[in-house]
Amino acid sequence: MSITKNSLVKIFFDTDESLSLTFLRFIAALVIFPHGAQKLLGWFGGYGVEGTLGFYSNLGIPAFLGLLNILTESIGAVLLAAGLLTRVSAFGTAVTMIVAVFTVHISNGFFMNWSGQAAGEGFEYHILYLAIALVLVVKGGGTFSLDSLIAKKAVSEDKTSYKLQSAKS
Repeated sequence: MSITKNSLVKIFFDTDESLSLTFLRFIAALVIFPHGAQKLLGWFGGYGVEGTLGFYSNLGIPAFLGLLNILTESIGAVLLAAGLLTRVSAFGTAVTMIVAVFTVHISNGFFMNWSGQAAGEGFEYHILYLAIALVLVVKGGGTFSLDSLIAKKAVSEDKTSYKLQSAKS
């Protein structure tokens, strides 16, 4: 099996032209960006890169993977909002949710800590986010995404190239 430009475009950029996907993409970006900003910039009461990597170190997470998580939740959220590399960004945030559940939240049970009585937050939020991310991985970023524009341009160029080749024959 050979990898062609068309197959790469299809894998990374092709998307269903759906407003629902656009809505899910914006919600995913809106929800994950503040977490990334806490870790990258220290915004919203966060600890910035150094503090976050220290916390991850205490959990046994290597610095490289911690940095990858910080970039996924911050830069990846911006990419999600723009609809650029939606599948890659959504996959990265899905992995982040899975790791968060199994390293921190599973011991706190299912439910969020609305009353402040539990030791920490449960993992129900993570399941919801994971569901959104997996839809975006499978279907793409939807209407009004840069992925859609790139895919349409690649298809248009491919048709033009085909017409030129046919004319030469």
